[in-house]
Amino acid sequence: MKTNKLSLLALCLGFIFVSCQPESEILQTVVDFENVTLTNGVWYGTDNTGSFKTANATFYNSYDSATYDGYTMYFWSGFACSAKTDTITSGYANEFSTMAGSGASNSKQFALAYDSASVSCAADKNGNFKVVSVMLTNSTYAYYDMLNGSAFGKKFATGDWFKVTITGFLQNKEIGKTEYYLADFRNNKTFISRNWEKVDLSLLGTVDRLSFTFDSSDKFGEWMNTPAYVCIDNIVFEQEITK
Repeated sequence: MKTNKLSLLALCLGFIFVSCQPESEILQTVVDFENVTLTNGVWYGTDNTGSFKTANATFYNSYDSATYDGYTMYFWSGFACSAKTDTITSGYANEFSTMAGSGASNSKQFALAYDSASVSCAADKNGNFKVVSVMLTNSTYAYYDMLNGSAFGKKFATGDWFKVTITGFLQNKEIGKTEYYLADFRNNKTFISRNWEKVDLSLLGTVDRLSFTFDSSDKFGEWMNTPAYVCIDNIVFEQEITK
Protein backbone atom coordinates (compact mmCIF):
# COMPACT_ATOMS: atom_id res chain seq x y z
CA MET A 1 0.00 0.00 0.00
CA LYS A 2 2.86 2.36 0.84
CA THR A 3 4.40 1.76 -2.60
CA ASN A 4 1.13 2.57 -4.34
CA LYS A 5 0.78 5.84 -2.42
CA LEU A 6 4.30 6.89 -3.34
CA SER A 7 3.67 6.11 -7.01
CA LEU A 8 0.46 8.12 -6.97
CA LEU A 9 2.23 11.06 -5.31
CA ALA A 10 5.02 10.98 -7.90
CA LEU A 11 2.47 10.91 -10.72
CA CYS A 12 0.61 13.90 -9.29
CA LEU A 13 3.82 15.89 -8.81
CA GLY A 14 4.87 15.09 -12.35
CA PHE A 15 1.53 16.29 -13.70
CA ILE A 16 1.79 19.54 -11.74
CA PHE A 17 5.35 20.13 -13.02
CA VAL A 18 4.39 19.58 -16.67
CA SER A 19 1.24 21.67 -16.44
CA CYS A 20 3.21 24.59 -14.99
CA GLN A 21 5.69 24.71 -17.87
CA PRO A 22 5.24 27.85 -20.02
CA GLU A 23 3.51 27.24 -23.32
CA SER A 24 5.40 28.18 -26.48
CA GLU A 25 4.97 28.11 -30.23
CA ILE A 26 7.32 28.25 -33.18
CA LEU A 27 6.87 31.38 -35.28
CA GLN A 28 8.15 30.99 -38.83
CA THR A 29 9.07 34.00 -40.94
CA VAL A 30 9.61 33.74 -44.71
CA VAL A 31 11.48 36.67 -46.25
CA ASP A 32 10.22 36.77 -49.85
CA PHE A 33 10.99 40.40 -50.94
CA GLU A 34 7.52 40.92 -52.46
CA ASN A 35 6.86 44.12 -50.49
CA VAL A 36 10.12 45.91 -51.37
CA THR A 37 9.46 49.06 -53.45
CA LEU A 38 11.30 48.98 -56.79
CA THR A 39 12.00 51.66 -59.40
CA ASN A 40 11.93 50.39 -62.98
CA GLY A 41 12.03 46.84 -61.63
CA VAL A 42 15.03 47.16 -59.32
CA TRP A 43 16.40 48.65 -56.09
CA TYR A 44 20.18 48.79 -55.75
CA GLY A 45 20.82 51.67 -53.37
CA THR A 46 20.42 54.77 -55.54
CA ASP A 47 18.38 56.41 -52.75
CA ASN A 48 21.52 56.26 -50.55
CA THR A 49 19.60 54.79 -47.62
CA GLY A 50 22.19 52.02 -47.32
CA SER A 51 19.67 49.21 -46.85
CA PHE A 52 16.18 47.93 -47.38
CA LYS A 53 14.02 46.13 -44.84
CA THR A 54 11.47 43.38 -45.21
CA ALA A 55 9.89 41.14 -42.57
CA ASN A 56 12.35 41.04 -39.64
CA ALA A 57 15.50 41.46 -41.72
CA THR A 58 17.66 44.36 -42.91
CA PHE A 59 19.65 43.92 -46.14
CA TYR A 60 22.68 46.20 -46.41
CA ASN A 61 23.92 47.99 -49.51
CA SER A 62 26.78 50.29 -50.49
CA TYR A 63 26.23 52.67 -53.43
CA ASP A 64 28.26 55.43 -55.06
CA SER A 65 28.42 57.18 -58.43
CA ALA A 66 30.88 59.35 -60.32
CA THR A 67 30.80 61.36 -63.55
CA TYR A 68 33.63 61.28 -66.12
CA ASP A 69 33.48 63.36 -69.32
CA GLY A 70 29.72 63.69 -68.97
CA TYR A 71 29.17 59.98 -68.41
CA THR A 72 27.88 58.84 -65.01
CA MET A 73 29.13 55.55 -63.62
CA TYR A 74 27.65 53.81 -60.58
CA PHE A 75 29.15 51.38 -58.11
CA TRP A 76 27.23 49.18 -55.72
CA SER A 77 27.75 46.09 -53.58
CA GLY A 78 25.83 44.16 -50.96
CA PHE A 79 22.15 43.52 -51.63
CA ALA A 80 19.81 44.60 -54.40
CA CYS A 81 16.17 43.69 -54.94
CA SER A 82 14.82 42.97 -58.41
CA ALA A 83 11.92 41.87 -60.56
CA LYS A 84 14.01 41.49 -63.71
CA THR A 85 13.76 38.12 -65.45
CA ASP A 86 15.62 38.40 -68.76
CA THR A 87 17.10 34.92 -69.31
CA ILE A 88 18.43 35.68 -72.82
CA THR A 89 20.71 38.72 -72.63
CA SER A 90 24.26 38.05 -71.50
CA GLY A 91 26.67 40.59 -70.04
CA TYR A 92 26.91 43.21 -67.33
CA ALA A 93 24.02 45.30 -68.70
CA ASN A 94 21.70 42.51 -67.53
CA GLU A 95 23.20 42.18 -64.03
CA PHE A 96 19.86 42.33 -62.17
CA SER A 97 18.08 39.38 -63.85
CA THR A 98 17.70 35.83 -62.56
CA MET A 99 18.38 32.89 -64.83
CA ALA A 100 15.39 31.11 -63.29
CA GLY A 101 13.00 33.50 -65.07
CA SER A 102 11.09 34.46 -61.91
CA GLY A 103 11.44 34.63 -58.18
CA ALA A 104 11.20 31.36 -56.25
CA SER A 105 7.83 29.60 -56.60
CA ASN A 106 7.05 31.89 -59.56
CA SER A 107 7.03 35.00 -57.38
CA LYS A 108 7.69 38.43 -58.85
CA GLN A 109 10.61 39.70 -56.77
CA PHE A 110 13.88 38.37 -55.37
CA ALA A 111 17.16 39.69 -53.99
CA LEU A 112 20.70 39.62 -55.36
CA ALA A 113 23.88 39.53 -53.31
CA TYR A 114 26.91 41.01 -55.06
CA ASP A 115 30.59 41.01 -54.09
CA SER A 116 29.95 40.47 -50.38
CA ALA A 117 26.66 41.02 -48.63
CA SER A 118 25.28 41.09 -45.10
CA VAL A 119 21.76 40.75 -43.66
CA SER A 120 20.84 41.29 -40.01
CA CYS A 121 17.91 39.60 -38.29
CA ALA A 122 16.12 41.82 -35.77
CA ALA A 123 16.00 40.29 -32.31
CA ASP A 124 13.21 41.09 -29.85
CA LYS A 125 12.32 40.09 -26.29
CA ASN A 126 11.88 36.48 -27.41
CA GLY A 127 15.50 36.17 -28.56
CA ASN A 128 17.33 35.73 -31.84
CA PHE A 129 16.31 33.77 -34.90
CA LYS A 130 17.18 30.28 -36.02
CA VAL A 131 17.81 30.27 -39.76
CA VAL A 132 16.28 27.26 -41.55
CA SER A 133 16.81 27.54 -45.31
CA VAL A 134 17.19 29.81 -48.34
CA MET A 135 16.48 29.50 -52.07
CA LEU A 136 19.42 30.23 -54.40
CA THR A 137 20.24 30.35 -58.11
CA ASN A 138 22.52 32.16 -60.58
CA SER A 139 21.99 35.57 -62.07
CA THR A 140 21.69 35.61 -65.85
CA TYR A 141 24.94 37.60 -66.03
CA ALA A 142 26.97 35.06 -64.04
CA TYR A 143 25.32 32.09 -65.77
CA TYR A 144 26.29 33.09 -69.32
CA ASP A 145 29.73 34.28 -68.22
CA MET A 146 30.47 30.74 -66.99
CA LEU A 147 28.67 28.99 -69.85
CA ASN A 148 30.31 30.89 -72.72
CA GLY A 149 33.16 32.88 -71.22
CA SER A 150 33.67 36.65 -71.61
CA ALA A 151 36.37 39.30 -71.89
CA PHE A 152 37.19 38.71 -68.20
CA GLY A 153 35.82 35.30 -67.22
CA LYS A 154 36.67 31.93 -68.75
CA LYS A 155 34.28 29.39 -70.20
CA PHE A 156 34.01 26.80 -67.47
CA ALA A 157 35.64 23.43 -68.16
CA THR A 158 36.72 20.34 -66.25
CA GLY A 159 37.74 21.19 -62.69
CA ASP A 160 36.11 24.63 -62.53
CA TRP A 161 33.71 25.74 -59.81
CA PHE A 162 31.90 28.79 -58.38
CA LYS A 163 30.43 28.86 -54.90
CA VAL A 164 28.74 31.09 -52.36
CA THR A 165 29.50 30.72 -48.65
CA ILE A 166 26.82 31.66 -46.14
CA THR A 167 28.21 32.41 -42.68
CA GLY A 168 26.10 32.80 -39.56
CA PHE A 169 27.00 35.19 -36.73
CA LEU A 170 25.66 35.75 -33.24
CA GLN A 171 26.77 38.86 -31.34
CA ASN A 172 29.60 39.32 -33.89
CA LYS A 173 30.90 35.79 -33.28
CA GLU A 174 31.06 33.39 -36.23
CA ILE A 175 29.07 30.25 -35.44
CA GLY A 176 29.06 28.26 -38.68
CA LYS A 177 29.23 28.15 -42.48
CA THR A 178 27.34 26.52 -45.34
CA GLU A 179 28.66 26.36 -48.91
CA TYR A 180 26.61 26.02 -52.09
CA TYR A 181 28.15 25.46 -55.53
CA LEU A 182 26.45 27.63 -58.15
CA ALA A 183 28.61 25.90 -60.77
CA ASP A 184 30.53 22.65 -60.45
CA PHE A 185 32.66 21.02 -63.15
CA ARG A 186 34.58 18.75 -60.78
CA ASN A 187 34.34 14.94 -60.80
CA ASN A 188 32.80 14.70 -64.30
CA LYS A 189 30.01 17.20 -63.48
CA THR A 190 28.90 20.03 -65.79
CA PHE A 191 26.49 21.87 -63.51
CA ILE A 192 25.61 25.57 -63.68
CA SER A 193 22.59 26.50 -61.58
CA ARG A 194 19.65 27.98 -63.47
CA ASN A 195 16.76 26.89 -61.23
CA TRP A 196 15.86 27.79 -57.66
CA GLU A 197 17.22 25.28 -55.16
CA LYS A 198 16.51 25.12 -51.43
CA VAL A 199 19.70 25.21 -49.38
CA ASP A 200 19.54 23.88 -45.82
CA LEU A 201 20.94 26.38 -43.29
CA SER A 202 19.65 24.71 -40.13
CA LEU A 203 23.16 23.74 -38.97
CA LEU A 204 23.92 27.45 -38.53
CA GLY A 205 21.45 27.53 -35.66
CA THR A 206 20.57 30.77 -33.88
CA VAL A 207 21.86 33.89 -35.63
CA ASP A 208 21.50 37.66 -35.68
CA ARG A 209 23.43 38.14 -38.95
CA LEU A 210 24.23 36.27 -42.16
CA SER A 211 26.96 37.08 -44.67
CA PHE A 212 27.26 35.94 -48.30
CA THR A 213 30.73 35.69 -49.86
CA PHE A 214 32.04 34.16 -53.09
CA ASP A 215 34.91 32.13 -54.47
CA SER A 216 35.74 30.63 -57.85
CA SER A 217 38.37 28.55 -59.60
CA ASP A 218 38.65 31.33 -62.20
CA LYS A 219 40.99 33.96 -60.72
CA PHE A 220 43.68 36.42 -61.67
CA GLY A 221 45.91 36.36 -58.62
CA GLU A 222 43.56 37.05 -55.72
CA TRP A 223 40.92 38.62 -57.97
CA MET A 224 37.94 36.50 -58.98
CA ASN A 225 37.01 36.71 -62.66
CA THR A 226 33.57 35.08 -62.29
CA PRO A 227 30.83 37.69 -61.67
CA ALA A 228 30.20 37.54 -57.90
CA TYR A 229 26.40 37.42 -57.88
CA VAL A 230 23.78 35.08 -56.45
CA CYS A 231 19.98 35.38 -56.58
CA ILE A 232 18.27 34.85 -53.23
CA ASP A 233 14.66 34.25 -52.22
CA ASN A 234 12.48 32.78 -49.46
CA ILE A 235 14.84 32.94 -46.49
CA VAL A 236 13.13 30.99 -43.70
CA PHE A 237 13.68 31.93 -40.05
CA GLU A 238 12.13 30.35 -36.96
CA GLN A 239 11.66 31.81 -33.51
CA GLU A 240 10.28 30.16 -30.39
CA ILE A 241 7.69 32.41 -28.79
CA THR A 242 6.79 31.85 -25.14
CA LYS A 243 3.16 32.62 -24.42
